[in-house]
Amino acid sequence: MATDEQTPEQGPSGECVRPIRLAGQTDHVDLATGEIRRVSGPPVVHVRCNNRRASACPTCSALYQRDARRIVLGGLGGRDAGDGDGGRLAGCPAWFVTLTAPSFGAVHSRRAGKGAESRVCRQRRGTCEHGRALGCTVRHGADDKRLGEPVCPRCFDYGRAVVWNTMLPTLWKATRDRLESAVALAAGLTVTGLRRQVRVSFVKVAEMQRRGLVHLHVVIRVDGRDADGGLTVAPGWAAGELIADCLRDVLATVTVDAPDPAGVALLDTAGALPVQPSTDGRYPVGWGGQVDIRRIRLGGDTDAGKVANYLAKYLTKSTLDGGALDSRVRSLAHLARLRLPAHQRRLVEACWRLGMDRAFAEALDAAAGRTPGRTVGLLRWSHGFGFGGQ
Repeated sequence: MATDEQTPEQGPSGECVRPIRLAGQTDHVDLATGEIRRVSGPPVVHVRCNNRRASACPTCSALYQRDARRIVLGGLGGRDAGDGDGGRLAGCPAWFVTLTAPSFGAVHSRRAGKGAESRVCRQRRGTCEHGRALGCTVRHGADDKRLGEPVCPRCFDYGRAVVWNTMLPTLWKATRDRLESAVALAAGLTVTGLRRQVRVSFVKVAEMQRRGLVHLHVVIRVDGRDADGGLTVAPGWAAGELIADCLRDVLATVTVDAPDPAGVALLDTAGALPVQPSTDGRYPVGWGGQVDIRRIRLGGDTDAGKVANYLAKYLTKSTLDGGALDSRVRSLAHLARLRLPAHQRRLVEACWRLGMDRAFAEALDAAAGRTPGRTVGLLRWSHGFGFGGQ
């Protein structure tokens, strides 16, 4: 152990701006007599915090981002663990997929036109039931603070928005399972037979949008399997667009059931709930209509290097710029002390209002496959607007 206290710029902490102080002691043992002698000196060492969020620690975040980029590049190029021949698998078919959330209410957005010029936000006429204009004639800039804010906060469905974020991992799992079944059916195989012929692997990154809903960016790669179970070039039927076509069909129909939050009173500043509760108390969680599926091709707009850079960028993004929600919200009183935009505050508050309804919160955890704990998931992950992943 070093005898001098290390500064954040030295030793194992590198240039970490929030190093962790490890305090301990060093003992010497005489092997002949068994005597233990404590060594004097300052027993403090600084190590990296290893926080992936750029708002928390830019240095550790940059290291995390570089490592993630190399992992994605290795997977796309066939240099993943267990594969001894990187060049042989580099031509296996792969796609870059973006999956979005449904609309829970109109929000201000920047609709890019040619060059750096943007178009009008929303060309709509009339007013909503709360008397607010349905349209917005502003051409928002890239740094406009209104981007992602609801056009009418009282029309935005905060309850279902945070439930959708909560159910996203379960929805993704259902999508993977359905995709495997759909591909097997289209190829004239059983699921077991499909697994003997190909391996479909994924890497995904969650991006928290300004409107407070998560998008998934997914890379899908298909490898063939030989008679011994080793990886080889994908078979001809998998090299085309069959898998992408099956994915489009699955995304349009797959849903998972969650308890409907519309039956729980949200006494927040947004006002009354914008929707009526379902008759059976279930809310079918599905994907939004905006789905982007692109083939990854060398030298194109979606080649391996650009995709790896794109995914690595979102791995280090915080829920909210500035890092105000990088740690858990402990109570509504704690939330009141945080400096947050109104929309993000309402999302966190919706998590707490729903989470304090114990029966609803436990039913949601059961639907999401979360292990029961002392704190329900909506409260534990309110700083992620209900989303408990990374």
